Amino acid sequence: MRISFGVKNSHVLAVCLCWPVLVNANDDLAAVKLSYQEMEPGTDVYKVIFTVSERYLRIDDESDESGYIIYDSRENRVYSISHEDKAILVIPQYPISDLKAEFDITIDVEALEKAPKIAGKTVYNYRVSAVTSVTTETCMDIQLVPGLLPDVAETLQAFQKVISGQQLMNLEATPEEFRTPCYLVDQVYNKGDYYSRGLPIQEWHSNERMRQLMNYENVKVNSSVFDIPAEYRQFSLNNNN
Repeated sequence: MRISFGVKNSHVLAVCLCWPVLVNANDDLAAVKLSYQEMEPGTDVYKVIFTVSERYLRIDDESDESGYIIYDSRENRVYSISHEDKAILVIPQYPISDLKAEFDITIDVEALEKAPKIAGKTVYNYRVSAVTSVTTETCMDIQLVPGLLPDVAETLQAFQKVISGQQLMNLEATPEEFRTPCYLVDQVYNKGDYYSRGLPIQEWHSNERMRQLMNYENVKVNSSVFDIPAEYRQFSLNNNN
């Protein structure tokens, strides 16, 4: 189940490990653009772009132009925009808690000494497992780089905490048979603790979803890329008005 560390990761560009300086004030924002390849069961590999500014995160699936996701770190809210429905799912920061489970959770962190260094930094493997009296199951295998784009990692962790809160809100609607140890660890109570260790460059999750960072670069973007369509209806899952 573990993803092997690919040679492709050695081609990730080495850029400034901080927020780039804003070049001009003509509605341009300094940002970091991260290009990922993702794969999940039943789909071909597809490309996803994360654009991270000091305040915002925007996520675009290049194979699907039906919408995009915005995370506003100042409001600590996620906006999932659907052009087809002309609607916006608003996800605020719901209360989150630690998992109180009848099984153990182990975290193993190992330096991958033979892997190519990224921006001169060693890559580490971060593995989360659920341990019961019967078996040990890997829930997450994440290769990450400590000190790589720390501001980006902080934003992505804050985004993941909001998503975790939403998943926790929906847990009661999930049938008991689907609430496996790894489902709880990886899909519900996953607050992105690994981001505090470094920026992930390759991920495997228990739902067989995989993500690999292919490139990152400093860019300037017009502030409008982070706009929320004012004419679209907004709703949340606990309030459909």
